[in-house]
Amino acid sequence: MKYDGFTSKMLMTFASVVAAGTVALATDGIVLTGSCPRTNDATFGGDVLKIGYGGAGYGRVEKGSVWNEASNVLVGCCPDVTPHATLHIYGTANIAKNVYVSGKVRDGDCFVDGGLWNCSGLFYLGVASKGTLLINNGGKLTIGDTLRINWGSTIEVKDSSILQLSLDASGNLGANGGIHIFNNVTDSISLDTASNLVIDASSYSNTAEEVIIDNFITAETKNSVTLANLSFTVGNNTFSADDEEALNLHLGGITISGFEDYLKTFVVNSGNQTVALRLSKIPEPSAFGLLAGLGALALIATRRRRK
Repeated sequence: MKYDGFTSKMLMTFASVVAAGTVALATDGIVLTGSCPRTNDATFGGDVLKIGYGGAGYGRVEKGSVWNEASNVLVGCCPDVTPHATLHIYGTANIAKNVYVSGKVRDGDCFVDGGLWNCSGLFYLGVASKGTLLINNGGKLTIGDTLRINWGSTIEVKDSSILQLSLDASGNLGANGGIHIFNNVTDSISLDTASNLVIDASSYSNTAEEVIIDNFITAETKNSVTLANLSFTVGNNTFSADDEEALNLHLGGITISGFEDYLKTFVVNSGNQTVALRLSKIPEPSAFGLLAGLGALALIATRRRRK
């Protein structure tokens, strides 16, 4: 099977038979084992590689390998329930479109184990059943559009690994915000430290004293979803996304690349169930000196008036 992608031609070849009725496939950087068909399915964005459809399926990008995928990718789907679908990223994976994890009745598990996973489109974790995502051993997942989390799905980011969201040149996160909670089953994001979460704002040129990043977190209010349906754990501290005080206390150490010299403040809007991120520029050291000097002059003037 061949198709146009990042490369001019991609050839899928049978590599070896690993079990009765199960075949390992090698396709330009990724090894696919089990049931991994390519189909056209409007439910999953059109052309889609389905890792685990109609049976167990596994994908693996080895260390040192690069997988460039032009189609949407689905990890785990119907019709059967039991077999899991799994994707391991040890090398580099570049996905041009959307990623869907756990479609309908099949759970899907994704591991970024020391590798780099770049997803240009939306990342749906838990389409219609629980999905899991683990980033560890210095791995990094970058999402170009919204991270949608659903159906009690879980994210863990360990050690020095990174989950990165992207801010575009106009100062916007994804189409539905940075992190979008889709239904009222509690999802969870666990970070070893707040620095595991990064917003790449390097393409946004704004030198204002205050910058507002709207919709850092959003909830699907038409489904009666609230911010409380997302739980954060940072270190040993667990809190919900509607706890403004806890967000500022425990999540304030996230990195906003391009705005390292700004103070970060999370602002919860309980009316529309969103969390915004306010960035306030820290004055230069010389400005602190000027302010101190002005304060001293004001104090002297006050004392003279009293005399």
